[in-house]
Amino acid sequence: MAIAAELLRQGRKNELWTKYCGYLDLSLDEFMHIQERLLLEQIDMLSKSEIGKRLLGEKSPGSVEEFRRTVPFTTYADYQPFLKDRRADALPAEPYVWGRTSGHSGVDSIKWAPYTKKMYDQLGEASVGPIIMSCCTQKGEIHLEPEAVMLLCTAPPPYVSAYISRSIGEQTNATFVPSLVEGEAMDFSARIAAGFDISMRTGLDYFYGLASILAKMGERFESDTGNTKFSSKMLHPAVFFRLVRALITAKLHKRNVLPRDIWKLKGVLTGGTDTDIYRERIKYYWGKEPVEGYATTEAGILASQSWNCKGMTFNPDSNFLEFIPYEEHLKNKQDPSFQPHTVLFNELELGIYELVFTNLMGGVFTRYRVGDLIQVISLGDEELGTDLPQVRFYSRADDIIDLAGLARLTERMIWQVIEASKVVYVDWIARKEDLQGDPVLHLYLELNGQGGLSAEDLKTSIRGAFQQTGSEFINLEYILGGDHLQVTRLEAGAFNHYMEARRLEGADLAHVKPPHMQPSDDIMKALLEGR
Repeated sequence: MAIAAELLRQGRKNELWTKYCGYLDLSLDEFMHIQERLLLEQIDMLSKSEIGKRLLGEKSPGSVEEFRRTVPFTTYADYQPFLKDRRADALPAEPYVWGRTSGHSGVDSIKWAPYTKKMYDQLGEASVGPIIMSCCTQKGEIHLEPEAVMLLCTAPPPYVSAYISRSIGEQTNATFVPSLVEGEAMDFSARIAAGFDISMRTGLDYFYGLASILAKMGERFESDTGNTKFSSKMLHPAVFFRLVRALITAKLHKRNVLPRDIWKLKGVLTGGTDTDIYRERIKYYWGKEPVEGYATTEAGILASQSWNCKGMTFNPDSNFLEFIPYEEHLKNKQDPSFQPHTVLFNELELGIYELVFTNLMGGVFTRYRVGDLIQVISLGDEELGTDLPQVRFYSRADDIIDLAGLARLTERMIWQVIEASKVVYVDWIARKEDLQGDPVLHLYLELNGQGGLSAEDLKTSIRGAFQQTGSEFINLEYILGGDHLQVTRLEAGAFNHYMEARRLEGADLAHVKPPHMQPSDDIMKALLEGR
C-alpha cells in the first residue's frame, strides 16, 4: 500500500485520509473484527517461539475467549530473562529495532522492547494521522504537504521517540531540522538550538514533543527575545523577513516576540501527563492547540486526539486491548491473590480502567499490565462522527496518592491545583506521609523568585486552590477534621543541583529528573540537602 509521501505526490488525498485517519469511521463491530483477526495471527506467531510457549502454555489458545481465559497477565519481569540480552532467537518474529526505556533507577531495570518491521512502520502510520488532524477542522481535510518541515526534539535512539521520528520521515519524506543524522548525534539543547537556527531560513510546519518542553521553550523564547543581539545570520533574506514581521506583530500587541510571530505552524502535537496543564500556554506561544497522543515503549502508539482536541481514540491494529475495571484494579492492589477480569473495547462504559495490552504484528508483550489507568470520557463523539469510545490518560497506577480512601489524587490533579494557586514555581514533589498517625499530603516546592513567600503563605494559596478546583481533598479534611496538608519550600536551585548530580553519576536520561509523585526517601534526602 502506498505511503503518505506517494499519495501526496499523486494528489490522492481521499486515499491519504482513509489510510491514516479512516479508523475514526469504524463501527465498534468493525474495530473488534480487526482486533480479533490480528490477535489470532499474533497467537499463531507466538506459539512457535520459545517465549511464546512460556507465555501461552502447552496448548495454544484457539480463540479470543480461550486466550483471555487461559493466558495470565504479565509484567516486565516475565520477559526480562529473554529481553535483557536482546535474544532475537526466542522471539516470535525478527526484531527490526530495539526500543528501550527504564523502570526505576538502576542498570538492572533497563527495559528493552523489540519492534518488528511492521511495528516500526506502524509508529509512523499512527503518527501521520494525528499530524493530518492537527491542521484540519473537519473530516477529510488535508493540509499536509510533501517534505513538511518538522523540528527534531525527540530523544536519540534507542528511545522509541527516535524511531517515531524516523518512521514519520520514511512515511512522509518530512524534512527534520536538524536532520535525523545530525540531530541524533547532538545533546538535546544543541539539537533544539540548531533546529531553531535552521528553521529561521526554512520555516517550520510542525512541532511535536512533551508538553512541558514545548511550554518551557515558548517561555524561554519570549524572555530571551528582549535581549536579542544583532548577528550576520539575520541578513539572510528569509531570516530578515521573519524577524521584521515578528517584531512588527509584537510591537502592535505591546509584548515581546513569541514563537507564533516567527513561525506559522500548521500543527502542534504533544504527549505527557501534563498536556492539559500546558495546553493554553502552548496555544499562546505557538499559535495552535496541541493534539495529544498516548504511547508507551512496550506498546508503541496506542491512541491520539483528533482535530477537536478532546478525547483520544485507540488505534485498532497496534495492540489487542483489554481493560480492568477500576474497582477490580483496587481489589487486586489490596489483595494480590485476587484475579481481576477484563472487558474488551466494545464493552467499555464511562469510568476508569487499568489498561492491559497484547502486541500485534509479531511483538512480544502479551496481556501486559503496563501500570497505566485510562478514563473513558464518552462513548463516541458526534463532532468527529465516530462511535468509538473516547479516552484520556488518567494516571500511572502507582502514582495515585490515596488519603484514607476519601481522596485519590493524581499527578494531573495536583498539578492543576498548583497552577490554580498562581504560585510561580520551578518544580514540585508530592508525597503521602504520616503525621502523628494521620495521612497528609506533603508538597515540596522550589519557587521561582517570590523570596518573601513563606511555607505558610504557600499553604494558604494551595489550600485555596484546592477549594477553587473542587478537589475531594477538601472533603477529606471536612470529614476527618484537622490539617492534612503540609508544604515545604525547597532551597533555590534544589532541582538543578539534583539533576546535575545525577548527570555526573551517569544516570539514565529517564532518571535525571525526580518524579513528581511519591519519590523515594533517598531522592527526597538529596533534594533537601541540595545534592
